[in-house]
Amino acid sequence: MGSQAGSFRKASPQTPNIDENEKRIKRLEKLKRNLQNIKNERDILQGILAKYKDLNDRTNFETFMLEMQNNQMMTDLKRMSQDISEALYKCQHLTKENQLYCCRNCHLLIESNLIQHKVRMLWKENRQLLRKQIALEECNIKTKILCKEGSQKIKDEYSRKTNNCGTWK
Repeated sequence: MGSQAGSFRKASPQTPNIDENEKRIKRLEKLKRNLQNIKNERDILQGILAKYKDLNDRTNFETFMLEMQNNQMMTDLKRMSQDISEALYKCQHLTKENQLYCCRNCHLLIESNLIQHKVRMLWKENRQLLRKQIALEECNIKTKILCKEGSQKIKDEYSRKTNNCGTWK
């Protein structure tokens, strides 16, 4: 019994050691699986993080570009506002200038109509003067003819009298 008890005692401490070792090995394997699962999850999460980081970088870049575009657009809007103000001023100036030209054109049209009326009156008067001139020229020609005829008659009469007077002597 003593030897059995000694061997039992010796076997007893070894049996718990084997069970404990098996438990430790199982636990170690479980921890290894857990560690591998954690590594796998870490890799997946790093991939997701990399995607999010890339997405965040792209979002930051797009935000930066949008801010630049917004700043440019705001600058353009300010410039456009100034351009519109300048265009409005020029438009008002041109409108006033156009009104002045309209008034001036109106006065010139009235003056032109008066001049045309005067020209028509002068043409009419000129035609009347031409008729009078033609009538006077015709009258002048008739007068010259009559004068020549009268002069010729006087000469003829004078010649005849002179010829008759000379025969009396």
